[in-house]
Amino acid sequence: MSVVTLFVRVLGALIVAGVLAVSSSAAPNSLRMVVFVANHGQGTVSSTPRGIHCPGVCRAIFPEHSRVELHSTPAAGWKFGHFEGSCHSRTRTCGILLVSTHDCIGGACPIGAFGVRAYFVRGQPSS
Repeated sequence: MSVVTLFVRVLGALIVAGVLAVSSSAAPNSLRMVVFVANHGQGTVSSTPRGIHCPGVCRAIFPEHSRVELHSTPAAGWKFGHFEGSCHSRTRTCGILLVSTHDCIGGACPIGAFGVRAYFVRGQPSS
C-alpha cells in the first residue's frame, strides 16, 4: 500500500507544490524528501547527489536521512549572495540533512519538504 500526500504552499514569491510518497515496499518509516530551490538573480544551483540544476530542474526527491549539498554558480557579472530557508549559508555551498524535523522558509512546511532560496547580486565576485 502506498500513501501519497499532495501539498501546495506559498512561500513569498515561491509556490511550492509536490508529492510526498511513502511506499510499503520501502524500508519501514522511510520517507521520500522533496527539496525545492528558488533562484533570485542570475546564476545556477546544482546538487550533490545529482537531481537539482536550477534554473531548469528546481525540485528533486531524495531518501530521508541523506545529505544534499547545494552548489551555487553566479552568471557573468553577478556574485553569490547567500542561501536561506532550510539551508543557511553565505558561502557558495550549503548542506541539508534530510530529516522530517527542520526549518523552512516562512515557518512550518509539510513534513518532507525543504525550501531553499539562493540569492545572486549584480557585481563581480570578490577575490
